[in-house]
Amino acid sequence: MAWACALSPIGVMICGGVATASTPALAWDGARRLGVQCLVDPDRAPDRRRLQAALCDRVRALAADKAPIPVVLLAPGDSGLIAADTAVLLFHANIQSEGPQSLGSRGGSLLVFSLRVFRATAAPSELFGAAPRATAPPAFGADPSSQFDAAVNAALAETLPWRSRPAP
Repeated sequence: MAWACALSPIGVMICGGVATASTPALAWDGARRLGVQCLVDPDRAPDRRRLQAALCDRVRALAADKAPIPVVLLAPGDSGLIAADTAVLLFHANIQSEGPQSLGSRGGSLLVFSLRVFRATAAPSELFGAAPRATAPPAFGADPSSQFDAAVNAALAETLPWRSRPAP
């Protein structure tokens, strides 16, 4: 390996630091935009659509931080979902409640979510997305919390190449 490090300045950069080189996922090859699509379950939650829109707006804003490509919301059925130049960040959340009465109040509820990237024109290159996360859902009618932001940022660091942390 030492000879590879001495061959070029790139080799020195790769071998000199603590981070190791990695091959980017095929889903990002040629992507010129990132679309965000969200689904919040269960559909019987009284304000599910408002909550889904608020969470999706927040996920889009967090994903756009330092993004080298535009990050846009994609509605269900949007042609951007299968566009050749678009990678899609899928946010899937579920409100786990202690009982049917807590779906409206969200007292004692938990918002469990996962993120993964989909690209219709790329061969599947990842079997799993970011590890699922759980956080308290926003209070009824409130914006997502800093706790939600921290959980989404941790998942984005495992998902988006421009947010990836160097290996220890």
